[in-house]
Amino acid sequence: MKKIILSCIMLMLFLGACSSTSTVENNSQNKNAIYSATIYDANLRVDKIKWVSGEKLNLQEGKYELESSDNIFDQKGDKIKVEDLVVGDTVKVYFSPQVVVKETEPGQIASKYVKKIVKSE
Repeated sequence: MKKIILSCIMLMLFLGACSSTSTVENNSQNKNAIYSATIYDANLRVDKIKWVSGEKLNLQEGKYELESSDNIFDQKGDKIKVEDLVVGDTVKVYFSPQVVVKETEPGQIASKYVKKIVKSE
């Protein structure tokens, strides 16, 4: 009887540890806010920005210039250059959990808030 109770306790501890680990991983993945946007001009200027997943930020409809050019990828995960993006391309932008927008026209978002940009096909 003691062996069965001990086995049940061990199993419960093991399952509890597994579930809390996956929760931590899921929460860390959801911290980055992911938005879809369309390139409308050179220098990573985007508009038609829409929330896709992760943490929802207070980004209003409008035009933004993303001050980042070294973390741009295609859908395969290969790095591409900012010059590879043309007007009309759709991109997914991975933002850090908090974003500060400079009140300029268009609004500017510093590179430290832009974690990754992925060109959609």
